[in-house]
Amino acid sequence: MNQQTIASLVEANMKTLFAYALNRVPVKEDAEDLAGDIIAAILQSAPRLKNEDAFYGWFWAIAANTTKKYFRKKSGFSVVELEESYSGNDDLTETVVLKEEIAVLRRELSLLSKEYRECTLAYYFDELSCREISEKFGISVEMVKYYLYKTRRMLKEGMTMTREYGEKSYRPAVFHFHTIFSGSFNREYQNLFTRKLPGNILYCAYYTPMTVSELSLELGVSAVYLEDEIELLKTYDLLTVTGNGRVQTKLCIFTEAFDHEFYHAAEERFTGRLCEILADVKQKLPEIRKLNFRGCAMEENRLMWALYYKLICEGCSHWKDFCHVEYPRVLYGDAKGVVYGVDYEEGEGVYSSNAFAGYYGLNETTAANFADFGILGEKNAFGSGHNWARLSELVNQSRTGNTDAPLAYFTPAQVDRIYGDILSDEITALGDFYRELTDCAAAIMKNHTPKSVADEVDAVLRSTIFHRTVGLMGKLAVDTGEMKQPDDDLPAAVFLFETKCPETGVKGD
Repeated sequence: MNQQTIASLVEANMKTLFAYALNRVPVKEDAEDLAGDIIAAILQSAPRLKNEDAFYGWFWAIAANTTKKYFRKKSGFSVVELEESYSGNDDLTETVVLKEEIAVLRRELSLLSKEYRECTLAYYFDELSCREISEKFGISVEMVKYYLYKTRRMLKEGMTMTREYGEKSYRPAVFHFHTIFSGSFNREYQNLFTRKLPGNILYCAYYTPMTVSELSLELGVSAVYLEDEIELLKTYDLLTVTGNGRVQTKLCIFTEAFDHEFYHAAEERFTGRLCEILADVKQKLPEIRKLNFRGCAMEENRLMWALYYKLICEGCSHWKDFCHVEYPRVLYGDAKGVVYGVDYEEGEGVYSSNAFAGYYGLNETTAANFADFGILGEKNAFGSGHNWARLSELVNQSRTGNTDAPLAYFTPAQVDRIYGDILSDEITALGDFYRELTDCAAAIMKNHTPKSVADEVDAVLRSTIFHRTVGLMGKLAVDTGEMKQPDDDLPAAVFLFETKCPETGVKGD
């Protein structure tokens, strides 16, 4: 057929063609684009059609094929083009359209929630009557009829819609799950978050309640595979039902946006307060040196770093002793605690504790409290900046040395004297400091959490504020100007202490 004849036939069928496109792409502008693509494909293939009587079969076959390519293109995938020739067999049109409709029907069935899906499959695929379905699932016949009626409406509506999978279908969210608890260990509970799916369900349903169908589209997972995970999360009170079949996450999530806002506010509001406390500590260094601990002759800045981590530990503990931090929720069985998520990779940096912060037993007679503050860098890190042979050498020199030891080393009596007496006022001041720091974090956190978990924010922050701000406290200390980054490569912020007397093998006095 020549181009002029084809153009005339296309023009005569323009309204029908646009109705076809609008039925598949409800947005008018997109439907116009699709219709334009179909017309272009028809005109391009016109020389291949030899029999005018075969025009309509050929016309709709190209329309169906072009529509398929249009959807593939919109979703970002490449498509292998079908041969756009027509053999004169009208069955080709029906076959292409039928396959397309079956694929869409399967898609819509995969999005149905459990009750609708089970009744539909039992009625149409297993050919059970409404009464048999009623007996099988323990629901009334009227409810079965309601589910079937609603399903027909949902399928009819859904098959005319263009649906797109969400970004999480191919790029899962970063979600790290944390628990702080007392009680027995539950492997099923902890293993929930070794898989990507439970964490991404919680991430997606955090700010806005979502139906199973909406989660299915966002995650690219059929509803039938989501339902067990959702039920498990509901069992452990990590998801709550909000109505209309929607679920919402029931735990706090620390976001990168929250951390950035909080760190900025903390630097602005608390650097001056910490500066005053550290200046007072410096005034008491001569009194501390008189205790004649091993390493007491070290220069001022190194001694400040040696005392600092233990100092902030004591300050936070002093505040917690007064505020009586209690775990707010039952996690399972006899376990109580707090749970929270983190939606980004907490990498190294000035606000982090790059390797470790806490207690570490070095040998039978010596332990260490230390923090690898991110602001200090790897060369001063106790946990990762030195090999163990070098660390053992430094520890032995300090344990058996004198006032010139490379690291500060204290007896239990000296520890009690420093933190129970000499620095007691500074510890009390740090208790107030942590209380106000926590209040600041809570006020900001409540702007980054949905109302459904707002009541848990205070308890979560009271339980986590110390370890989540170790790196921040290191940076603030440098920002005050009272402490500097060390010039040498010795471990800093290390507090060595005696756990047993070497001579007797019993705990020291």
